[in-house]
Amino acid sequence: MVNYESLVKHLSVVKPRPFGLLSQQFSPTAELLHREFPDRMQCLFSAEHGWYGFAAAGEKTAGEIHPEWNIPVHSLYGETRRPTPEMLQGLGRVVIDLQDIGVRCYTYLATLKNMLEAAAEAKVAVTVLDRPIPLGGVVDGPMRDFAFASFVAPLNIPFCHGMTPGECARYIAREEALGIDLTVIKMKDWTHASRAPWPNFTPPSPAIRSWDSAALYPATVFTEAYPAIDCDRSGSLSFRVVGAPWLNARQLIDDVAYPLHSCGIAMRTIKYRPVGGPYQGRTLDGALLSIEQPDAFYPVTAGAMIFAAIWQRHQTELEKDSRPEWLDKLAGSGELRQSLHGDALNQLLQSWIDSQEAYLASRVTLY
Repeated sequence: MVNYESLVKHLSVVKPRPFGLLSQQFSPTAELLHREFPDRMQCLFSAEHGWYGFAAAGEKTAGEIHPEWNIPVHSLYGETRRPTPEMLQGLGRVVIDLQDIGVRCYTYLATLKNMLEAAAEAKVAVTVLDRPIPLGGVVDGPMRDFAFASFVAPLNIPFCHGMTPGECARYIAREEALGIDLTVIKMKDWTHASRAPWPNFTPPSPAIRSWDSAALYPATVFTEAYPAIDCDRSGSLSFRVVGAPWLNARQLIDDVAYPLHSCGIAMRTIKYRPVGGPYQGRTLDGALLSIEQPDAFYPVTAGAMIFAAIWQRHQTELEKDSRPEWLDKLAGSGELRQSLHGDALNQLLQSWIDSQEAYLASRVTLY
């Protein structure tokens, strides 16, 4: 699927100048390129979670020297989130290999954008090794309001945008008129209709522990704004479950079972013990999400329905330690928060569909 052979061939025929690699150690790309081009790979770049993938969400990482290859590892989630001219100095090309998940707030998208912009300014070519996304071509959720532009909302695209890293790179280069020398190494045997785990799925970050975690992340990530609801972020069920000591999971499922069916999602009750967070070690009454209809999968819509239902019955509990400003940042708009706390959710969900029309006509599709 990931076309390593074409990447090596491409780097073999282009002008043999030094290059850097934006990736992480879990991908085999760094080892492959160091073996094939030991003198040309001059540096590494890391996104959120660091080169080794150990850092927690939001934790800053520092630059370092790779212990085996003795080349710099430049952190793009520390003192700077944008490559500096010094980092790019002497490079003729940057290779980008990031396992994204097709969700706007997942920060690899912002890092990709920052790298493309910096490379364009420095006249450095870019090659993106494309990878699949768990959601395939799913498009769901709100567009971003300009006033809410941030590192978790870097583009005016839907929350689930249905573009691979290579397609995102093409989209950014076109929309921002970067004039960059950009090559995308396309995948083999993958289409946007693909909605199933692929062999050798590698967790792209500490909390995305499985393909199911990645696919259901856009349904449950709003727990970041409502810490009174647990999503087992540090456990084996990360982003696949919602639970709390005060939550009646059976009641929640009864409240949302019918509308969730239209989103391709089912829920069932489960008892589990979080290994982190405020409820660590406690047995919680939870609701486990599963994808039942991949072809009718709308995870952001499902998440909005779930949180609206919880709010209706447990407003006081849900408000404890809540971060409404973070919900707005994640959603790229204040409308989701306002609708969850009111009675206008159906109108909001329809507005998402209406606002996506122009995007669907303009998004980049390579598969």
